[in-house]
Amino acid sequence: MSQISFLTSRIMFSVIIPLYNKAPYICRAIDSVLQQSFKDFEVIVVNDGSTDGGAEMVTHKFQDQIQVLHQSNKGVSVARNAGIAEASGVYIAFLDADDYWHPAYLAVVDSIIQLHPEIGLIGTKYDAHKLNFSMPIRSRFVNDYWKEAIKNTLFFTSATVMKKTFFENQPGFDQKLKLGEDIDVWLRAYMYFGTGIYIDHKLVFYNQSDLQAATSKSYALDETLMPKLFSNQYETLAQEMNLQTRRGFYNFRERWVLFNLFSFFKRKDNQEPISNLLSRLKSRNYLVKGFYYLPFASLHHACNKAWLSKQFRNYMKFCFRHIYS
Repeated sequence: MSQISFLTSRIMFSVIIPLYNKAPYICRAIDSVLQQSFKDFEVIVVNDGSTDGGAEMVTHKFQDQIQVLHQSNKGVSVARNAGIAEASGVYIAFLDADDYWHPAYLAVVDSIIQLHPEIGLIGTKYDAHKLNFSMPIRSRFVNDYWKEAIKNTLFFTSATVMKKTFFENQPGFDQKLKLGEDIDVWLRAYMYFGTGIYIDHKLVFYNQSDLQAATSKSYALDETLMPKLFSNQYETLAQEMNLQTRRGFYNFRERWVLFNLFSFFKRKDNQEPISNLLSRLKSRNYLVKGFYYLPFASLHHACNKAWLSKQFRNYMKFCFRHIYS
């Protein structure tokens, strides 16, 4: 009872919205927050050096209904961290500027918090087409996360809420990462809190255009989450888990790297980082791992052929779902 009283004595949710050249969408995102049936929140928009007039439009339309922070263009991770630093809520709720929420989103999350105030990580389903909600609320504890995360990491930026205490005790979004900076936070938050709750309703709309743009790019491996999964930061968190959960994380890490590594053969400058990463893998998933020891030139050629990449991904899915499940 005392913990719930503490929660209700402060703002419940700080909603963090990074903004960079999303003028066509940003007002829709903010409106979806202001139209929530649950009203105990603040909205912090972090203008990351927008040049399309979106920040000025937001300031003019919403005025003192929201807080707007301004910075030069430093990237979404720096923007989110800046918003978190200014947040006064007990919980941080993230929303991207081109996504939006169902009007019941915060009310549903709050109902989960009232039932389970000890929970620090809460996610919900999201969709690119149609949202839905009807009583009763359907939710579940995420206890065997590592087995599930091999297929689906579940948590998504605009559909995740967590206690601010995580960011007071752990690093926030890693600005050095160009790919996977959000997944990095969700994984570490799960390790920090030890569990989470997932809500089985599509309460968040997400715009797929950024996802499509991201998947069409090629990245330097060292600027992605994969090498970081083997860092001291992750190892320290892993050592604080029980043996079974720690083994689950190690198994997830190996398979997740194996499944996602193939696309990085597109770039020749990834050859040495890929070799270094492979040397750290200790799994026996030889039906997948063995392919990565073919000559780099052959894999580079195959990776740049869309049909070969698709066939290899399907092969890996079959191995992890049916042979190594």
